[in-house]
Amino acid sequence: MRIVEVNEENKPFVLDFLRKDVIRHVFAFYDIQYRPEHTTMYVALDNKGSIKAYILTYTALRFPSVILEGTAEAVEKLLGYAPETSMVIHAEPHLLETVKKAFPQAKVYVEKWMLVRKGEAKFFDSPFVRRLRVEDASKLFRLLSTRADRVLDSEERYAEWIRNMPVYGVFVNDELVSYAASFLQLPQVWMIGGVYTHPKHRGKGYATYAVSAITKHALSSAESAALFVRSDNYPALRVYEKIGYRNIGEKLWIDVDTGLKP
Repeated sequence: MRIVEVNEENKPFVLDFLRKDVIRHVFAFYDIQYRPEHTTMYVALDNKGSIKAYILTYTALRFPSVILEGTAEAVEKLLGYAPETSMVIHAEPHLLETVKKAFPQAKVYVEKWMLVRKGEAKFFDSPFVRRLRVEDASKLFRLLSTRADRVLDSEERYAEWIRNMPVYGVFVNDELVSYAASFLQLPQVWMIGGVYTHPKHRGKGYATYAVSAITKHALSSAESAALFVRSDNYPALRVYEKIGYRNIGEKLWIDVDTGLKP
């Protein structure tokens, strides 16, 4: 097994490998092309030069985000290239034992990986939903200040979100009460995330409207839309299934000393 860092010289070879299943490798496929300044990637090659596994570290978030793919034997060697800090690791379930061996203190959560293709979705429209504008950053800040499981960022950071990615929200009496966004867009798939509803406004269908709006936008531009949701988040699962998302697999969210949960 030979470990090599992905660079401009070998990137076309790695992209050819990832392109065979863009949805499975969506983060690696996107990050090494469009976020190279925040991305480090190593691949494990067998004696024929075929890719057996990879580790990708993305550093633009509050904590490094690490993607692991491949065989357990190869991933075990690649873990030596993981950050020497707190991180969140995203991996397939068969890699759990390998990762826990390296990080026995890690906390593990199971996420369902869901996808809807063009022509399969059922949309739920509402006059209370629209795409957020930069001047809505303060309203997004106020909404996210009610979220106890995440560190609140600045209004300027949320304005940057709104400028750089599609964000849709539900407004009630000019208050933003629910939102959903797409943080990654490719012709093959848009990744949906950041879905959140104010605790006082849950159970009213607002998340359905927000997710429906961002999904409609996604499927007007891409072949499919996908998302991850914690496997025990039953209200969210019902929302996504109602719109047409179907389970296509499971991933592990492995928290190494960050305290973050999916």
